[in-house]
Amino acid sequence: MELQKKIGLGGVFCIASGAMISSGIFVLPGIAFAKAGPAVVLSYVLAGIFVIPTLFATSELLTAMPKAGGDYFYISRSMGAASGFLAGLANWFSLSCKSAFALVGIGAFLTIIYPDAPQFQMDFIAAAFCVFFTVINLRGVHLVAKYQIWLVSFLAAVCVIYILRGAVEVRLDHYRGFFDVGLPMIFFNGRTGFCVIRRRRKGG
Repeated sequence: MELQKKIGLGGVFCIASGAMISSGIFVLPGIAFAKAGPAVVLSYVLAGIFVIPTLFATSELLTAMPKAGGDYFYISRSMGAASGFLAGLANWFSLSCKSAFALVGIGAFLTIIYPDAPQFQMDFIAAAFCVFFTVINLRGVHLVAKYQIWLVSFLAAVCVIYILRGAVEVRLDHYRGFFDVGLPMIFFNGRTGFCVIRRRRKGG
């Protein structure tokens, strides 16, 4: 069965960028800063540089084989169906881990409203959103794209407001001790957890 293209450029862009904005901007920086300190800025710059080869390779594949199916199609076409299946399975697993990370972040945001929130309440909120997003995905990718366009537009507006309001608070002394944690922490942040953020918020 040949896969059908049911979403346009705007939907694809919002689905991809929404995945990066959610946990990549609203969750991960706090955890990374707790480990790398001000040098987390350099970590993001390096991550952007390292992803450029993948960007060019994917663009080349999309131009040469404009077919639906993503990584599975390209790998199965070049290395066989078995390799394509393994690549698809690995891709599904990585997206599952990323989604779980984002859901944990959604639950952790409860501490902004209720700093002493017990763990089971955070888990309940994460599970509720997991069910909600699962239902939307089961109804079809076209509906997902529609929701993502609205959500990404809202998130982009939040980011713009944050940048405009935060630009006046930029101070050079915020970057004092840039390399105090050492270069290894810039490349590898080690164990992460929201307990680090919560301890810092409580002053522990």
